[in-house]
Amino acid sequence: MAKVVNIIGEGSNVGKTVLMEGLIKELNNRALTVSTIKHDVHGFDIDKKGKDTYRHRKAGADTVVISSKNRFAMIKELDEEVNLEDIIKMVSDKDIVLVEGYKKSNLRKIEVYREGVSEKIITPKEKLIAIASNESIDYEDVPVVNKDNYKVLADLVEKEKEFKFEK
Repeated sequence: MAKVVNIIGEGSNVGKTVLMEGLIKELNNRALTVSTIKHDVHGFDIDKKGKDTYRHRKAGADTVVISSKNRFAMIKELDEEVNLEDIIKMVSDKDIVLVEGYKKSNLRKIEVYREGVSEKIITPKEKLIAIASNESIDYEDVPVVNKDNYKVLADLVEKEKEFKFEK
């Protein structure tokens, strides 16, 4: 069973993806396997015009799978967004699952707080593992870690309990 940690921050360009990259590299250096889930509130398209999968989808396929010896991807048209817990189940075969976005989830979180970008801490204290920041702030008894200190942040991720799915 994987440990699941949610990386969130208030708005765009706060540094969530940069933090994710640093954490992934640090966790990999520790011989841990990592899955990531990225929430996109705007919608996205990973298909490229002219490619076979794009042509399959444009021809009317509701689900398109592309598979090779080292990579697998599925593009599925949806009527409603897939529940986050169901997505976690799909990728929890790794040691760590890092979730970027989904700031309203019930997951434990590392919140990125950046001077000049963030206005306030948006995570309830009881859900906070730490605050990753570029400034020294005091937020009750929550650890505040330099946002570039991936070793300390990875230590905190490793200390988290394994994720338990709701019954």
